[in-house]
Amino acid sequence: MAGSLVGLSFARDAFTQALSAEAFVRAMLDFERALAGAEAEAGVIPEGAARVIAVACTDLNPAPEALAREGKRSGSLAVPLVKALTEHVARADARAAAFVHYGSTSQDVLDTALVLCLEPCLADADRVLAASVSRLAGHARRHAGAVMLGRTLMQPATPITAGLKIARWAAALHRCRLRLGAARQRALCVQLGGAVGTLDALGGQRSAVRRGVAERLGLGDARAWHEHRDELLRLMAELAIITVTVGKIARDVALLSQAEIGEMLESPPAKGVGGSSAMPHKRNPVGCLQALTAAARAPGLVATLLSAAVGEHERALGGWQAELVTIPELVDAAGSALDALERIAGGLVVNAERMKANIESLQGLVFSERLARLLARDTDRAEALALVEDWSTAAVAEGRHLRDVALAARPSLAGQLDGVFSLEAIVRDLAPVLDEALAEIEGEA
Repeated sequence: MAGSLVGLSFARDAFTQALSAEAFVRAMLDFERALAGAEAEAGVIPEGAARVIAVACTDLNPAPEALAREGKRSGSLAVPLVKALTEHVARADARAAAFVHYGSTSQDVLDTALVLCLEPCLADADRVLAASVSRLAGHARRHAGAVMLGRTLMQPATPITAGLKIARWAAALHRCRLRLGAARQRALCVQLGGAVGTLDALGGQRSAVRRGVAERLGLGDARAWHEHRDELLRLMAELAIITVTVGKIARDVALLSQAEIGEMLESPPAKGVGGSSAMPHKRNPVGCLQALTAAARAPGLVATLLSAAVGEHERALGGWQAELVTIPELVDAAGSALDALERIAGGLVVNAERMKANIESLQGLVFSERLARLLARDTDRAEALALVEDWSTAAVAEGRHLRDVALAARPSLAGQLDGVFSLEAIVRDLAPVLDEALAEIEGEA
């Protein structure tokens, strides 16, 4: 589970701890303790054996590196773990050792351990998303009156407000949080199926034992999902969508923070943050960098998981094993994105004056659509668009404001252009759109 040194420099600490080798080993032992307890309660194994196994699971502390070395020989970390646990139990009670891992299989241990390690990551993700949505909604309301360029295909388009742009970020993250919550509830379930998913060794107590294991571990109860991994895949897809959604926000902020644009910063400048090793003046958008790095990783990892899902029969050869390697990487990328999101949502800086200056530098051209709509009241739309296109060409060629060109060509428009070229009119017209974007978020607050 350990990441590279470079990877750790982008990782979220809470996720790193939850996915650590030590945490995974402890989760495997938690499964074995819960299994023994549930089986004893159902009368499948002696209660005394379950007590000895529970003590052994608490006391045993195998080195993850040693388990990994031994796991290469069998293709499963569970094999050396169960061996070590059985030997430990046998030293206390030879008869109890026969009931270690009873009726279970290696995939039960590994899948359930993975789910247990995911749970704190998902709880943390929910907290970050909730807080970030709230903070961004607050930014949106505060900057509802800051008019900025809308941009399409990387070119200036019709003006919008900074509030609306930020509100759309918040709304997208809110949807992500809702979907993650639903996927989390369905996927955080115990895996217990035995060799081929039928729990033959448990007979008529199979459901009771599975339910008992789930309750002891705080997980949902579900039939064995050895061969069909759809709920886990859905959960991973939602984490990937969160990661790229944060990446999209970071891309916007990074572009707006370029010095020649200067409309937003991910956070106020701070000494030592975003510095360069060679250029003392630089303040790089490192939160955006981190989010975009995570977003670049996510699609390939999801593709690997989807490929691995095409497994063979009741338990796959190489497929779910590939999942066990890949899922922590994808979760790590999501954690990195959430780490960056906290910085952006908490510290976002909006420069309304620079936004206004950038609009004014374009000589009114970005109001061309609004001007065409005004003209279309008295003529057809195609003719209005063609006329405004000619006026826009003249404005660029002559270095004049589009409003002045329009007035010179049509003096009768005097008195009608205030609403067309007014920033206040933009704010007023877009206020309902902003309200709509934030309605669901604020309705749940």
